[in-house]
Amino acid sequence: MRFVISKLNRNPHFFLKECGYAEIRNPHQNHQVSFARSLNQGYFYPRFHIYIEESPNQLGINLHLDAKKPSYEGSTAHSGEYDGAVVIQEMERVKAIAQHFLQQVPADNRPIGFKKEKSLFEQLVSFFFNKK
Repeated sequence: MRFVISKLNRNPHFFLKECGYAEIRNPHQNHQVSFARSLNQGYFYPRFHIYIEESPNQLGINLHLDAKKPSYEGSTAHSGEYDGAVVIQEMERVKAIAQHFLQQVPADNRPIGFKKEKSLFEQLVSFFFNKK
């Protein structure tokens, strides 16, 4: 299943790690980078599998479910599911996490947190004239 999200204010690799995905490299396809998230902790299959396509304003995501590892030795083909309720649910989960990141203020626009210290004159004026 292919879907697109707006370009995030963080690295796509970091974003997918936050979604629970691990980076994997395929030795059969010139070490192509993709991302996987296992459905059973401790086992590699079944797993969600993502390929990404970056462009200036958006991130294209190709998501499918690998039900089991390739059946034939030397083959990279698998029994992947590209749609269905489980894949749609995972797509919605990834989109929700992306939306969370989009709502956050980018780090360079966030105030550092230091409060401007008042001068002695400002402190005295405040002390004498702003009493309640």
